[in-house]
Amino acid sequence: MFPINNLRSGRGRAVSPGVAGLLLAAGTAMAAEALPLPRPEGPVTFVDLIDHPAPEANWDRFYALEDRLAGAFLSACAAQACLPRRLLWPMQLRCSVRVPDATVAACIWVIAGSDLRVRATGSIDPDVRVWRCPLPLGPGVAVEAFHVALEVDDPLAVRLPGASGSLLHALRTCLEAPGTPS
Repeated sequence: MFPINNLRSGRGRAVSPGVAGLLLAAGTAMAAEALPLPRPEGPVTFVDLIDHPAPEANWDRFYALEDRLAGAFLSACAAQACLPRRLLWPMQLRCSVRVPDATVAACIWVIAGSDLRVRATGSIDPDVRVWRCPLPLGPGVAVEAFHVALEVDDPLAVRLPGASGSLLHALRTCLEAPGTPS
């Protein structure tokens, strides 16, 4: 059984059952979309950042980065930086690495959000949405440079090498879109 009632936020506070349900629903939807694909024949040209330079070699460092970004996101939202006005939760970050030159090719951060409205009839209308937000990356950002750039107190304020704006700016732009109903 998934221990939804024991989830804690980055600040140690218990996550409400509604947020826990949102996390479970969004995680289930993402898992359904992430079915294993057949491996292409020939040399692998891209891998998950977690698996660079070898399978799971970057596991701890990547998840520490993801946790740092999620904490910064939740702090920014608490300070009114998130649009649209709804409960938003950072779900999962994934980055691809171009193997031949060890550069980060792309990163997508999935953000889920919900809004509940009580109708005059007593029914409750849930509005659950998912955003797939690309992180702004310039071409040829080395894996080590990517990590070092984001190992700061406020990683959302970072403008990655070659990017046109900060991570926070990119997230705000992404979240201005309506998102995908879930």
